[in-house]
Amino acid sequence: MSISPYELFLIFVIGQCVFLILAIQYIPKKQTGANSTIQYLLAIYSFFLLERAIGHEFERDFLRRYGNIINVLYLFIGPLVYTYIRRLLFYKNGNYQLAYYHYLPAILYLVFCFYHIYIYDSIEDLSSYFNTLLFCNDVIFFVFITAYLFKSNSLLNYYKKNEEEELSFNQLIIKYIKIMLLCLLVYMIFWLLGIVERFVIKLPINIRLIWDISCLIFGIQIYIVGFYNLKHPEVFKIRFPLNNISKSIKKNELNEKEIHEIQNLIDRFFDKEKGHRRVELSLSILANEINSTTNKLSWVLNNIYKKTFYELVNEYRVQDFLERLEKNDHKEFTLLSIAFDVGFNSKSTFYKAFKEITNLTPTAYIKNVENSKKTKNA
Repeated sequence: MSISPYELFLIFVIGQCVFLILAIQYIPKKQTGANSTIQYLLAIYSFFLLERAIGHEFERDFLRRYGNIINVLYLFIGPLVYTYIRRLLFYKNGNYQLAYYHYLPAILYLVFCFYHIYIYDSIEDLSSYFNTLLFCNDVIFFVFITAYLFKSNSLLNYYKKNEEEELSFNQLIIKYIKIMLLCLLVYMIFWLLGIVERFVIKLPINIRLIWDISCLIFGIQIYIVGFYNLKHPEVFKIRFPLNNISKSIKKNELNEKEIHEIQNLIDRFFDKEKGHRRVELSLSILANEINSTTNKLSWVLNNIYKKTFYELVNEYRVQDFLERLEKNDHKEFTLLSIAFDVGFNSKSTFYKAFKEITNLTPTAYIKNVENSKKTKNA
């Protein structure tokens, strides 16, 4: 048995995939539900890569008879990707499960596979039968996976839109999920090209090359998934919308006394308790600290403070940072260490928030202050 460099590469990627499945198992963080889902996806990708690497070693008749069974896994990709994102980005969704009917197509297709094996010997025109079967398979799988791709992208867009309402920092998770979905989108584009090339018109690109590129995309996605899960295992989540609960509080449902009480508790939490210095601070944590609900707290922030949670918290953090500068702490400590002390969790979030509030970078701000002092002394 001879192995080409490309097949050797696929086997190497499969080995890396197996390693990631085992490594993710021992990540000492809380994303167990999301991690188990990504392990299933990695296992599915491994099967596909293995099929591309050694599939030609099996007899054609064997593959025609039994090969459809592995195709069942395609119908799990969409639901698992959606479940992974749902579990990863939204709290109280760590063990989220899609309803059974999302997996019904896979079950029905598996039943068909056994029926196909049963009638295989009685098929008279194998060429025509398989041409129709392959076309139906490709179209069904393409539509099914693409539908979940758009469903997953909508979920990510909701998270991006509401992140600043509930979190006081930005996360790399959005960039990671974007890349993951982009890889899947590119894979589906090549899948569509494969359908066109095989059943509609001949394209300049060969169908086998299309398959090889698709496998490379799977390989890239595997590395992206593994890299993020191992390097950034902790993800801060937001609420998942249920029946527009977050929009259900009308102005007259919060009386002046309630509003005043919540305002006082918020001001006390930040001014006296310096709660903004808690790196992991989120809307749900603050609501719990002041014995309120996230819906009421969100309403007060939006309608009374006229700010998102992100804006409010980072204003306190920047103000705390400026007070540290007035004490000349920057002459003893680095700017980044001071930023972390006041609650920022990353350099990018700190610089972004500081410039939004002061219209200057931290270094430019310090130079302006020092120049003003020199001018006064002169």
